Amino acid sequence: MTSSRLLRYASFLSGLDYTVRCKKGRENENVDCLSRAPASTSSPSLEISIDQEINALHAETLLQISSASITADIVAEETAKDPELQALLQELKTSRKDSPYTVSGDMLFRSDRAVIPKSLQAQILKELHMSHLGVTKMKQLARRYVYWEGLDKDIERLVKSCEPCAKVRHSPPKAPIHHWNQPDENWERVHIDFAGPFDGQFFLMCVDARSKWAEVRMIRDAPSSATTIATLEGIFSVHGYPSVMASDNASIFRSEEFLKYCKERGIFQKFSAPNHPATNGLAERSIQTLKRRLIAAADDPTPLTTKLRDIMFRYRATPLASGRTPAELYLKRRIRTRLDALLPNCKVFVPTKHTNSRIRSLQLGERVQVKIYAGIHHSWQFGTVLKKLGNCHYIVKLDNGRIIKRHINQLIATLVPKKQVSFSTSFPQHTMGVPSSAGAAEVPPHYQLPPTHQSPLAPSPPQVVQPTPSPSASSLLPHLPRNRQKPTYLKDYVVFK
Repeated sequence: MTSSRLLRYASFLSGLDYTVRCKKGRENENVDCLSRAPASTSSPSLEISIDQEINALHAETLLQISSASITADIVAEETAKDPELQALLQELKTSRKDSPYTVSGDMLFRSDRAVIPKSLQAQILKELHMSHLGVTKMKQLARRYVYWEGLDKDIERLVKSCEPCAKVRHSPPKAPIHHWNQPDENWERVHIDFAGPFDGQFFLMCVDARSKWAEVRMIRDAPSSATTIATLEGIFSVHGYPSVMASDNASIFRSEEFLKYCKERGIFQKFSAPNHPATNGLAERSIQTLKRRLIAAADDPTPLTTKLRDIMFRYRATPLASGRTPAELYLKRRIRTRLDALLPNCKVFVPTKHTNSRIRSLQLGERVQVKIYAGIHHSWQFGTVLKKLGNCHYIVKLDNGRIIKRHINQLIATLVPKKQVSFSTSFPQHTMGVPSSAGAAEVPPHYQLPPTHQSPLAPSPPQVVQPTPSPSASSLLPHLPRNRQKPTYLKDYVVFK
């Protein structure tokens, strides 16, 4: 938009070393002669030179817009036929008011742009639109050479009505992201999507919109509506059915079978716009996070199921942007990880004090009869209380030397004295000296007797003979095998043969 004279003047000043000083408007009288020069001047050569420069500038503009059908003469002729431009010409010739328009010959100019009459505007627009430049480029080009009222609107109208331009135009500016409304409750709205295949597996991602709690399930075969429903049922059996389920427009989620499944369970489906994954961005971002972590662990020989389990466990225990973890938002508590082992455990276990006075209590050294289990049957043996564990558990030493742990419900106080050798004739002998697989629980080493203690059965005298079980006892338990496995917690034992 800068005239050639000003460009030459700027080029001339660039070779000088000067300082710019600001002056008030009424004191700034020696400014540009085009704006402040007096109407009459005593120097006719100055006026002639100015007119020559303006005429040269207008001639350059006419040269740029001239073509075979439009020339300066044609513009002048059409200007003479245009009543609005003729009225403007007469006003400029007779009035001395300041105006943005100037007259050169029989044509009007606004600054250095030729004013085009209405009869030639369509041809000028066609010339500007010759190579389908688009709205912006056409406006920039037109502002160099031509002018008329409403030029910009005419250019926009022309480009919008051009079919070739419409086919190659850019996408419109993206609208601001519309965020989903925050649900009031957890698991009220979930976002689902499929990922894969990865290592021959497909992954169904289901994310809670409020807490960001994620559930992932692997599917070996290509997903279908039936497998998707079965997989979602496994998730919903733990968390319940959501009110709203958002997904993309995959045929899996739009099939009649899946629509019927959601309708019968009161789940309202929301679908994203086709080819616009940002609508279901919560599930998309979760899938991208899962893919990156699986790819990062590709060199790990750990099975894929273990990798997935570890990834989801760590995700649920990692704080989100809100500073709280998905577990805290969904489960209302923190979940313990291995990192919690680094912190001192301030919680000390204190046994619960039962106020129920009806619980029986046994004293140390008291004689008791103990229930001994052998398969689905049991028998009673006698022993002595060695130690009390809490309110209900006791360590008991049987008369045959075994040390076992029993609940108070398995113990009865008795006055039967201790015998040197005691055999039970009501059940097989494997319930006496040797522990069975379904018998007593192993006792920690600190509950065992000292090694110097000798059981009454330790000497193994030659006259000891295994008693033969009665026929009635053998007929009761014909299916129980004899257990000859050596005890691991007793050093003194006798095996009856």
